[in-house]
Formats: sequence, structure tokens, C-alpha cells
Amino acid sequence: MANAPPEVRKNAVGGVATIATPAEAQQVPLRTGRALPRPRVDCQPLPVPVPSGPSAADTFPADFPDAPLEWHPLNGLWIGVAAGLLAALFSALSYLVSRHHVRTHPELREGEGGMRLIVQAHVLMGIVCIPACWFFWPEDGGPAAAECLPPVLACAAAYLVGQVCFFRALKRVPASRLAPLLGLKIAMLAGIVTVFLGHPLDTRQWIAVALSVAAAFALQRGDDRLPASALGLMLVACLCFAIADLSIVTLIRGLTDGSGATLGRFHAGTLAMSMTYVACGAMLLPLAPAMLPRKLTGWTPAIQFSLVWLVAMISLYACLGQVGAVFGNILQSTRGVMSVVLGALFAHLGWHDLEEHVDRATLLKRIAAAMLMTAAIALWFIDVS
Repeated sequence: MANAPPEVRKNAVGGVATIATPAEAQQVPLRTGRALPRPRVDCQPLPVPVPSGPSAADTFPADFPDAPLEWHPLNGLWIGVAAGLLAALFSALSYLVSRHHVRTHPELREGEGGMRLIVQAHVLMGIVCIPACWFFWPEDGGPAAAECLPPVLACAAAYLVGQVCFFRALKRVPASRLAPLLGLKIAMLAGIVTVFLGHPLDTRQWIAVALSVAAAFALQRGDDRLPASALGLMLVACLCFAIADLSIVTLIRGLTDGSGATLGRFHAGTLAMSMTYVACGAMLLPLAPAMLPRKLTGWTPAIQFSLVWLVAMISLYACLGQVGAVFGNILQSTRGVMSVVLGALFAHLGWHDLEEHVDRATLLKRIAAAMLMTAAIALWFIDVS
């Protein structure tokens, strides 16, 4: 290296360095010692080794092209699980919030307080969801109104009827006894898709229906049984929620597969949710003048319920986007267990307007029935084959 001509001396890392000629070097002023030429370096870039193994397209999902390899699977799973459990928790909390205000608020505890709360809250949520519809609406125009309007109206109407029935039952019975019965929706779905849509169920799904009915019977045993009126309201509510679910599936399919629509399922689901709540607010708007609060403080119940419910719905769709519909529905079904546990906690803390105090045997029976309902829903959605 030391005896090599200046023109061809190599640098330490393997790149070729071009050294100034002796004539150029003599023009460089020196302070002390022997004259050393000032080099003019032109380093060639080192070649980047090409890794062997799978390519980036094989390693990362298409929708996360820049995600670190070790982050995406773990984060996607745990974010979805956390969002699903948060949706279940806030659903259970929304039942407690609504029951508390319907039973204690001066403007809601008399007469049709539950209906007043539904109208006020859904008018608010409809207003909030209008900009959400504009934000999520596809840039290419989306499907025609004739494709999306019928399922939107069907979903909104069925959902509102179900909510009215549920709120009326909630005024009579604590949420911890009603929320687990929402799992009977799969029995209603089974009847609708078999009788009216002509889609036969497999053995696994019929076992799930049987488990859900068994859980409902377990909740009706002994002195803990629901009044006949409340049970009837819950059955109608489950039927309406099943119709709403089928309608929103049709709506999402129309948004993803409709003419001109280029939406993913999560995007379409969020847009469908926003459209549904706008339709709910529009349907209830004629009732608003008679149902709106008389004082500014009267908006407190509607605002609190709307916030809690929207957090639950946003968390649910975030969960569905991360872990899919199967696991997402199973996570959401834990709201029954959470309602039972929260009910026992609030009763222990003295909130007897929300929940009644029960003995340990009754509490364990409710938890077991709620867990059986969750297992039924899991079996319904999971394809064990």
C-alpha cells in the first residue's frame, strides 16, 4: 500500500481512490514537514448485499408494506383484542348509563323516558356521523342510492325498534340480567336464514343455537327469572337486531362490490355504521320537537349515552378491521359476562338504582349462563373444520 503509485492507491474499505498528480501536489502549501498531496477522493459506493430468503412482498402484508417484521402480527392481534374487549366493556357501560338516567333523571323517569333518551341520543349521533359519512365516502362516487338506501333504511328501522324494546325492558330489569340474553340473536338469525333465506345450517351452528337457548333457560330458573313482559321485549329486540345485522351485511356488500365502489371491508363497515346512524337520526327527527329536553342540563343523559355508545361502536369496527368478523363477534359477546360482573360491582358499591344485590349462588349462575352464551356465539362463528 505504501509503495503503490499515488494514482492507484486503494482506500481502507475497498473503494478506489484517485490521488492528485505530483504537479498538482506541488501547488499545495505545507506548514511543516514533508509535502503531502491533498487527495481528491472519488469513492465508488459499496455494493449492497442482496439478502437471500423471501422477498418483502412475501414477508409483509400488502396493507402494511413498511411495517417491521416483528411488529405487525403482534400489534395487529393485540390491538384487535383490546378494541374488541373495549367495545364489549363500553356496550355494558352504555346499558348502565341508560338505566341510571331513565330511572333517576327528572325528565326521563316519568312516562316514556327510554323513548325520549333514544330520540335525543340518536339525533345527536346522527349529527355527529354526517361529517363521518362525507369523510369515508369513496372518491369515485360509490354505489348508486338505489343499491344502498334500502339496506340502510331496513337496518336503521330494525335497530331502532330493537333499541326501544331493550330500553323498555331495561327500565324494569337490571342490565346484568338482560345483556346475556342478547346472545339469543343467533337463534333469531338461524330462523331467518333457514326459513326465509333458504340457507340451511350445519350441525355446529344448530349446537350453538341449542347452547344459547340453554343459557337463556338457565337465566330463567328459580326466583331469578325475568318477568314475562321483559322476556317478550328481549325476544323482539333480538329479532330486530338480527334483521339489522343481516341488513348491514347487505349494505357492506353493496359498498364493497357495488358499481364504482373500491372500498375495503373495514372502510365500508365504518361508512355503513355512519350511514346507519344518520338514517336513525333522520327517522327520529320528526319526534324531536316533543322529545327534546326542556332545559340545557336535560341534554346530559343523551350526551353521556351517545359518547359511551359511539366509543363502543368505533372500538367494535376497529376490532373487526384488525381480527376479522369471527373473532370480533366472539370478543363482543363478552359484554354479557362484563354486564354481570359490573352489576355485582355497582350493587356492592351501593348503586341499587342500577343493580340489585344478589347472593353468591345467583351471581355464579348468571356468570355461568353468560359464559355459556359466549361459548354458543363462538361456536356459531368459528368453523371448526
